[in-house]
Formats: sequence, C-alpha cells, structure tokens
Amino acid sequence: MNLKYRQFHILERELETLSPMHRVAFAAACCERLYPHYDIYLQAAREDDWDGEDLFRVALDEIWQFLAGKKVDVARFRQLYSDSDQSYPDYENVETPEAQRAAGAILNTLELCLDPSIQQTISVAKQIHETLFEYIDYLCQCEDEYSADISHEELVEIIANHPFTVREMAKQSEDLQRLRETPTLTSEFLQWLRTSSQNGGQSILDLS
Repeated sequence: MNLKYRQFHILERELETLSPMHRVAFAAACCERLYPHYDIYLQAAREDDWDGEDLFRVALDEIWQFLAGKKVDVARFRQLYSDSDQSYPDYENVETPEAQRAAGAILNTLELCLDPSIQQTISVAKQIHETLFEYIDYLCQCEDEYSADISHEELVEIIANHPFTVREMAKQSEDLQRLRETPTLTSEFLQWLRTSSQNGGQSILDLS
C-alpha cells in the first residue's frame, strides 16, 4: 500500500483496519513531524520577550503518555485543549502558516484521544497535506519558471511529486504498515514511532 497525496479515501480505508488507539498513534506521529514549525514560531516569540509555557509540546507529550497506557483523564485533555487553543498562532501573522497547521494538528489529536474516529484522524493528516500545499506553492512562486497561469490541477501534480511530499507519503505508508503489524502498542514500538517521526529535529519541510 502506498498513500497518495490528497487521496484521503485510501487513507480512510487503511484507518478502518486499525484500532482506535492505533489511530491516535498514527496522528501523534504526524504531529511530531509538524511540531518543529510551531517551535520555530515559539522561538521567535521568545526573542520578543514572550516567556509562556509551550502548551502544544506539553499536550503532545501527554498524548504519547496516553498511548503508553496512562489512564485518560477527560477533564485534563479538555483543559489542555482549552489552554492550547489560547496559544494558537495569530491568523493575521502571515509568518506563521506552518505553525498554525502544527497547532491545529495537535488540537485535532487531543480531540482524537476522546473520540478516536476515522474522520478525526483524517483531519490531522489534512493539516500535513495543507502544509505541503502552502509551502511548495510558495516555493514555486519564488521560481523564475513558475507560471501564474498554471492550473490548480497542475499545481497539485507538482506538489504530489515534490520530494517533501513523496517522503511524507512514504513515511505515512510505513507507519500504517507497522501499526497493522503491531497489535500491541508496546513502549519499544511507541519509541520507534515517535523518534522515527522526528526527522533529526526537522519538520516535514526540513525546517527547524
């Protein structure tokens, strides 16, 4: 099985074979690859003398603890959602579109812990797809050969074949295969899933 860019029906079919907790694990791994974008935004904020807590990192760490067997505290997850939502990057700040997607994915995954539905899992994956679309579209616009007359379909094809997208789709496919082959989410498996998603501290766009 190989996932394809924006072909969510394929992802939906794959997710149907997974348990609810396995879906959360898939989403958490996706978040790890997006998180560096939020960290970049946070570091810039700290340079401007903001000294608040990184609530999105706290939330993502709690999600991994939940996957490792920590009993879910519904009130705690709801509080994390509420607190993190207050730290969501400002939509008016055009410098932070990738940070907004990362934050959105983590919020989606907090919800997923309480309601591990297939569609909620797909919402996390869509944050990745939109991140790729926005960033690669921006790169294309910076290139001299980019044509303003390019159709949306042509742009989607360019993005689908970009090395960042190809790598990400391969990683998601690998994660799904490993999740199918691993009935029990052991600490060793979760460690592999988490660390293999961290890309040496870089995001899916090789940003850090």
